[in-house]
Amino acid sequence: MYIDLTHEISSQMPYYPGTPAPSLRRFCTIEESGYTELEISINTHTGTHIDAPAHIITNGLKLSDFEISQFTGKAVCIDCTSLNEIGVGDISHCIESISPLEFIVLKTGWSNKWGDKSYFEGFPVLTEAAARFIADKKIKVVGMDVISADKIEDTHLPIHNILLGSGLMIAENLNIPDNLPVGTAFDIYLIPLKIKEADGSPLRAFAKI
Repeated sequence: MYIDLTHEISSQMPYYPGTPAPSLRRFCTIEESGYTELEISINTHTGTHIDAPAHIITNGLKLSDFEISQFTGKAVCIDCTSLNEIGVGDISHCIESISPLEFIVLKTGWSNKWGDKSYFEGFPVLTEAAARFIADKKIKVVGMDVISADKIEDTHLPIHNILLGSGLMIAENLNIPDNLPVGTAFDIYLIPLKIKEADGSPLRAFAKI
């Protein structure tokens, strides 16, 4: 069974404060032109998307520096819905019990707030110790169902710097439904657009269980 982990792209979708709003415009119609097309304007880090190290790290790896195999592999979803912050003890057992493990998905429950102003408020993030713990593992991507790996008010971006600085990637704004298994391995696919010199990209994200 395949499970979609992607939020729909629309002009009404949430976007990070201070970045351009996404826009979808009907460029032409079948009635007028014989065909129809949408013109889409969206930041590389809006909606369900992936961060390459180059997003934060000077001279960091871009998406084009990774083989396509880096965007798929074995994943585990960790239930963090009851947490105010995500510490080493909250994730270590689940991570160490599955081998090989290439992707970590943190389920906070925030995808249920998508489209509401509360989506930007009070979401749990990794502690710096937990981020370093993950950075020491052979992980390709850390995914999460929140707007950012760091609190919006934390402009120093410590979690981004730890994770991206270690060479792994971050997937944000995942849409995690209740039927995604927690604590057991599944296959994940985080497929970015093939954009030249990209620091990030919108994703079509899905799991196979």
